[in-house]
Amino acid sequence: MTFEQLLYAEVLSHHTSMQKAADMLHITKSGLSMAIGQLEEELGVKLFERTRQGTRPTAEGLQMLSSISSILKNRNTLISTASEVRRYGIRETISIRYMSTMIPSFITPFLDHYEDLFSHCRLDIRMSELESIVEDLNSHRIDAGFIGLNTSMSPAVSGLKFEPVLRSRMVLGCSKTNPLAQKDTVTADDLKDQLFCIYNETFQEFLFDRLQFMCGPLKLVMRVDDPWAMHEAMESLNAVNIGREALGSLSRDPVMEDVHIITISNLIDDSASLGWLTNPNYELSAGTKKLIDLINEDMKKCCSE
Repeated sequence: MTFEQLLYAEVLSHHTSMQKAADMLHITKSGLSMAIGQLEEELGVKLFERTRQGTRPTAEGLQMLSSISSILKNRNTLISTASEVRRYGIRETISIRYMSTMIPSFITPFLDHYEDLFSHCRLDIRMSELESIVEDLNSHRIDAGFIGLNTSMSPAVSGLKFEPVLRSRMVLGCSKTNPLAQKDTVTADDLKDQLFCIYNETFQEFLFDRLQFMCGPLKLVMRVDDPWAMHEAMESLNAVNIGREALGSLSRDPVMEDVHIITISNLIDDSASLGWLTNPNYELSAGTKKLIDLINEDMKKCCSE
């Protein structure tokens, strides 16, 4: 069999007309029919049923097509990897996971230094829950995780190495039209009548619960995944968000520029560290170490401005 025959079968599976599939492949209908017949003969499995209604995969064919798709995907990955190795030499993937909302400091250093430092690298970065970050680090599926951590959460990262970058207090965010924005000091009673919107991740849940311990039950109206949705909740519902002071300084999303920040250290002492979580049994590559150093520099610079 050939990759060409496998491709023909993959394309034909998405069309009920052999002629349409042949046109898509820029071959003749008879050429396509012959290639499929040869593939079926070699595999010993009838892949397609030809009827008046058209050409459709058989039940056996559907099972085989799953493997065919995997082979074609792996072939493309192999060719792509070979092309990158020829051009750049050894290709490295830097895998980072982070809690809470994306901040530019994770991306900007990679983009700014791509040509001189990271042209041989691919950056795989995405938001994840603390539990998943810990599991992925223990399984060596990722290089590092950026998390918020305080003493009470330490058992959750047992066996891993935590390197703090910034200290950060708990704060509230609200629109400038919210009555809380006019207060010099916010009390527990002030918060009981507020609507809360939090980011959909474990650390936010933890902070929200901590605040509820001090203030009593609070009304949670939304969980969201991005700053725009959070901003809309603040503007439309006058909702309040709970988060870390440093994350507000690091975020450069324009929709969040008009958010009023409220210090609540009088209500709760919940200072914590933001930093990197890694597996001490896994040696980070030189590229990963350099990127983390540059990210740290960018974050510290943003927080000092």
